[in-house]
Amino acid sequence: MVRPAIIARYVFREAVVSVLFCFAIFLITGLIAGFLPLMQKVMEVGGLDLTLILFLVLISALPGTLVTVLPLSMMIGILLGLGRMAADNEVAAIKSAGISILRLLPPVLLLGLIGFALSLVCTLVLIPRGISDGRRLMQEAATKRADAGIEERTFFDSLKNLILYVEKIDSATGVMSHVFIRESSQPDEVTTILAQKGKVAPDPSGKAFILNLRNGTILKEDRRGDSTGSLVFESYVFRYPLAQAGMGTAAKSFEEMSISGIRNRVEAVIAEEATGGPEKIEYVRRVENFGRILVTQRFIHPLACLALALTAFPLGLLNIGNSRLNNVSLGLVMIFVYYAFTLATERVARSGLAPPELALPLPPLVFMVLAAYFIRCVQMERIPWLIRFLQGMILRIRRNRA
Repeated sequence: MVRPAIIARYVFREAVVSVLFCFAIFLITGLIAGFLPLMQKVMEVGGLDLTLILFLVLISALPGTLVTVLPLSMMIGILLGLGRMAADNEVAAIKSAGISILRLLPPVLLLGLIGFALSLVCTLVLIPRGISDGRRLMQEAATKRADAGIEERTFFDSLKNLILYVEKIDSATGVMSHVFIRESSQPDEVTTILAQKGKVAPDPSGKAFILNLRNGTILKEDRRGDSTGSLVFESYVFRYPLAQAGMGTAAKSFEEMSISGIRNRVEAVIAEEATGGPEKIEYVRRVENFGRILVTQRFIHPLACLALALTAFPLGLLNIGNSRLNNVSLGLVMIFVYYAFTLATERVARSGLAPPELALPLPPLVFMVLAAYFIRCVQMERIPWLIRFLQGMILRIRRNRA
């Protein structure tokens, strides 16, 4: 007789291979769809240095991608692994040997717990650190090539208190035609520059954004819009210190902070605005609610791995039609329902209709209860009523089309 430990190791190995395969496919697809066009654009306008920085930004964003991709990989991978065993009658052989189907559950549960632990490390440590590193790297990129985001007929406002508009850019020479600049870094003066031609000049120190302008006009006005002077020029060097853009001085966002940092920031806001009017009270309420949502999400999002892994276990063993793709299709539907449910609970929490600590845990808890019901049905060798209902709907749709 085959020992349960051997079966558990076999099921775990089968599921791990499928999960890793799905994870690689989802991750590579996401990188190709989301980041390669960006990297191509940076290579065109930014050069090698900026490309390396953007590659590091990509690396710092990987923990957030992992938290999204890992639950999907768990669900589809477990369905494929168990589906392969069921299609080859291995599950039927296990049943005929008198071994309970629940003996197959511990490896799947262990896989879900591993995914939960990895995601928890990401949400608690790696994602906040990655967001902070990503912002720092983007500031470094802006320092090296502040003009990297300039495009034709598009307002460029990446630098604080500076708006730039260019009608046309010669891709060969980098010469810009019909340049509009509005700079408002001074507290009591706004400068507007109109030039026929312009070109970005490198700054060896990397501390300023420099434009060599030709044939234009400089208009100055106060904050009320009254003109304070004008100047016509043939050649003018516009220099904008990057220190004026506030780079490196902005406070950390909530997403970059640890849980203790979020709580300290919320307490500081409450202490500062405690004696304010209705608008300040509403502001404090929104900040406090937002902080509670972020803290709760860092523990709840990793539970998606465990909830979807447990849900995938009975779905992979169900006999739904002749093709195992029916089970995978059902798994995709369950993934859609899970994340739609997650978005709905987040909206409820953000609107203040329910405390985040009560609303946000509902999707994983509901799916775990649903998984327990499905497992019970599989153990009793009957199809759950929800699956039968979906099958009936699909059959009716096919009959109506016929």
